[in-house]
Amino acid sequence: MNRLTPIGEDRLPLSGVRVMVTRARSQARELVEKIEALGGEAYEFPLLKMVPPTDTGPLDYAIGRLDSFDWVMFTSVNGVRFFLERMRQLGVSPDRMTGLVAAVGPKTAAELAKHGWTADVIPSDYVAEGMLTALQGRLTPGQRVLLPRADIARKTLPDELRRMGLQVTEVDAYETVIDGANAPEAAERLRRGEIDAIAFTSSSTVQHFTQVMAPYGLDGLLASVRIACIGPVTAETAKRLGLPVHAVAREYTVDGLLQALTANLGGDVHGTHI
Repeated sequence: MNRLTPIGEDRLPLSGVRVMVTRARSQARELVEKIEALGGEAYEFPLLKMVPPTDTGPLDYAIGRLDSFDWVMFTSVNGVRFFLERMRQLGVSPDRMTGLVAAVGPKTAAELAKHGWTADVIPSDYVAEGMLTALQGRLTPGQRVLLPRADIARKTLPDELRRMGLQVTEVDAYETVIDGANAPEAAERLRRGEIDAIAFTSSSTVQHFTQVMAPYGLDGLLASVRIACIGPVTAETAKRLGLPVHAVAREYTVDGLLQALTANLGGDVHGTHI
């Protein structure tokens, strides 16, 4: 697509663009507010709910042995929040952590900092592959690694760490469950042409979207809708599930996603100024 060029000094980059936000309700506010600040209209269609794990036994056991790990690696803000909340419930002090800490990106690192933990490693690419690259030269076979993650997290990171000879303990810090309560309303908005773009912020939101919208005839609903993904992993999931992908963020963050929406979807959605 061509880069958007403004038609007036007072026109905002996403003026008139109606964007469906599929993030969990607890996480959607930042993206919604930034879309609106850019002149767009955000429609919240939360597809995920994050809840504590059904069985906290493995998580509790790992927390009780926290000082035995050489590394604790966090791959999401939610992983930090749920892990540290469980530590608080168990009465375990953050000071119990004596090893090194890795965070998948600056927002995850910032969440750690709120609780007094400093990330020793933050990759420049905010995905598992970027984490592995950033850790090169800092890992030693035999080191013990704790990965507190979502129950549906990808296996790329733990599998590669094990291949490198590290002892990896994976625990579910939280579970991700589908939330399709608003599917009928969302389908009707798509059918009436009231949505111009859909913003996907994770592979799980894509998977849940296709699942809950399948009964409504997904192909027909998306005929005139543009899809933006927060990064290549999410985009690949969308393509694998048969969704067209029109924009992929270069920086795998909310701001990167907004840049993709602005540069690639803004004016081209209505064909008014490209």
